[in-house]
Amino acid sequence: MTHIPVSVIVAAGGSPDDFHACLQSLRPTLGLRDEVVCVLPPGRPELHAELRAETWLKVIGPAAGSGVADRWAAGLDATRHPIVVLVDGDVILSANWLDPVLEPFHDPAVVATGPSCQHTFGPQQAQLPEHAMTSASAFKAYARQWRQDHRGEFSDVDRLGPVCVAIRRDALAIAGGPTADLPWDGLTAQGRITVAHAALVAHVGSPACGLRADFLDPADAPLLSATLIVKDEADVLGRSLDALRDLVDEIVVYDTGSTDDTVAVARAHGARVVEGFWNEHFGDARNRCLEHCRGKWALWVDADEVFTGDPRAVREAVAGSEARAFFVTIDNQEGHDGGAGASTIYYPRLFRRAPVRLYGRLHEQVVDRITGQAMVGPQLPALVLDHSGYTQLRRTVKGKTERNLRLAILAAEDVSGITAVGNLARAQIGSGHLEEAIETSRRGLAQAKENSHQVLFLKILADAYLALNRLAEANETIEELRRVASTSFTVDEHEVKLRFAEGDYERALEIVAGLPESGMNDLLYGVGRGRFAGLHIDTLSRLDRHQEAAAQLRKSLREGLVPVPVSRLAQVLGAADGSLAEVAELLPREGLRGLLFGIAEAPPEAADELLEALWRRYPGEPTVLTVAARVGRLVPLIRAMEWSARLRQHGFAERCTLLALSEDARRTPRERTLAAAIALEMFHDEAALPLLNDALSAVPDDQSAPVLQEMRILAPRVSGSIELADA
Repeated sequence: MTHIPVSVIVAAGGSPDDFHACLQSLRPTLGLRDEVVCVLPPGRPELHAELRAETWLKVIGPAAGSGVADRWAAGLDATRHPIVVLVDGDVILSANWLDPVLEPFHDPAVVATGPSCQHTFGPQQAQLPEHAMTSASAFKAYARQWRQDHRGEFSDVDRLGPVCVAIRRDALAIAGGPTADLPWDGLTAQGRITVAHAALVAHVGSPACGLRADFLDPADAPLLSATLIVKDEADVLGRSLDALRDLVDEIVVYDTGSTDDTVAVARAHGARVVEGFWNEHFGDARNRCLEHCRGKWALWVDADEVFTGDPRAVREAVAGSEARAFFVTIDNQEGHDGGAGASTIYYPRLFRRAPVRLYGRLHEQVVDRITGQAMVGPQLPALVLDHSGYTQLRRTVKGKTERNLRLAILAAEDVSGITAVGNLARAQIGSGHLEEAIETSRRGLAQAKENSHQVLFLKILADAYLALNRLAEANETIEELRRVASTSFTVDEHEVKLRFAEGDYERALEIVAGLPESGMNDLLYGVGRGRFAGLHIDTLSRLDRHQEAAAQLRKSLREGLVPVPVSRLAQVLGAADGSLAEVAELLPREGLRGLLFGIAEAPPEAADELLEALWRRYPGEPTVLTVAARVGRLVPLIRAMEWSARLRQHGFAERCTLLALSEDARRTPRERTLAAAIALEMFHDEAALPLLNDALSAVPDDQSAPVLQEMRILAPRVSGSIELADA
């Protein structure tokens, strides 16, 4: 071999057979000046037996500590070359793998390189076909063709996995030395990190990995930690934390740079707060939060999610489980143009903390911190999270759609691969970049080999074509989806929207009727009739079946769902001789939160009417007042006055709708003047004075007399003071 000399450190820890196969694949790839050290864990004499006849390597063991970092450190102390190669002792190495891995080090800016690797955390991960994994010889034959196909391919990345990596010794020392995951932040700060795609390694024998053995919980670890990353979430965080109180043993909140009262709210509600930073990477932020958790299990919660399940049942299930993760039900409140609907997804948000890392800049995945394999397990019905982050209001306030698009673009630059392409397509369609989403999805389809990836891109394509009213292309895509989907309702959820757009309302009704009450599509999203209740109602209305439409709406409301925009609520109920007041009577209290998100986006007149009905049913309800404060600046002056009195009576003077109206540039100078005058007259609020002066100065001369006359009626003391000053 002609490559630069290296020190190879092999960390043993798996089965003797896998260890033997690793050494047999390593020896032919070494150069004359390379050195090899095997570091053994304590208590494994059978591994030492494998090395009795291997005079070409040095054995160290057991190391001073049993952890992965301890083994790497012991190997570093026993070797000398400037480039060190860390290898998991369970992998098979392909022929000539070291040559492409070491080639980038001719550039002094490169600090680390790794091969493509089946089963590793990070962007090195390569998906290999089953036939390549049946034996070491089958893998080596596959690797020869792989090397030809990927010769000369290198990619810059932001990190590598711990299974197999080459690193400059001095750079690793500057970064603080080896850790279980390796210090990638410190290495990235010093130079480039690359993947040599032509080199290939894999776990061929057993799925076990010796590097995972030391991720054990301390004996005194609590059962369950809640982990949250937050930024400017003061408006929703308190309710989320309160709901976790009976479920978890500790709540750890990692703040990424809030400018509001988020940190104070978190501490006031019992959380342990870590004031951290944001580096445009959700996976990194969640991992930094996990480092501060102590629980055996961790529950990932977002600030705009509220736990609504059974805490005792969850804790009992976790305490007695051998699983590595549980799938959690996440009910998403979705809304647009004042509407609020719902969808359900299932995701492994509850997992054993020690062996897990979150991977991905966006749409991060819960994976094994060593092998990169997805953490899976059974569904836990008692664990339900109610999520409001997908309403249009929350998306707008938090800037989620454009942020997600930005992160998806960065993620695609971080690492190539089908997952990055899928995340980019999802972000593009979510932010309204429909043509770009189509182009990206077509590119993804051309690369997709797994069925789930094909389904994802076809679903994005179908939605994009429907949004652009390109119905013929949508129809072709849906038929293509029908050929690859494993469940009919994976297709039906798109076809029903297509038939509605075509005006085939009877067929749309047939499809809705054929949907299950609940179920999962191919992407683990909940699908059921309830999700299409809004379309069902609109279809009945288009067929002039108004009584049936109203009956379906009332049924949804009783179930806690608000499936159509607030303005449509009035139309549907009005066409059947009903009114918006019914909504407040029919909707159970647990459905109030979703409705209020919808109201905040609704036309002011309809929002005010519905808020009034809710106030009569729930007098003093703080969430109703919160939304009224937001809407109140847009309602007629008399109504703003009524809401102002209620807000002040219940301790929300700082949210006064009169003051908000008086400084709102969308209102006329007359309205702003009268609002400030009334606030000063009725509540003696000195904050109204500068607002009154500003509004008065904006009143046109020809309107001054009529405005002053109205002020004499609504705020006589204030008007008298103004007239006296003018005199």
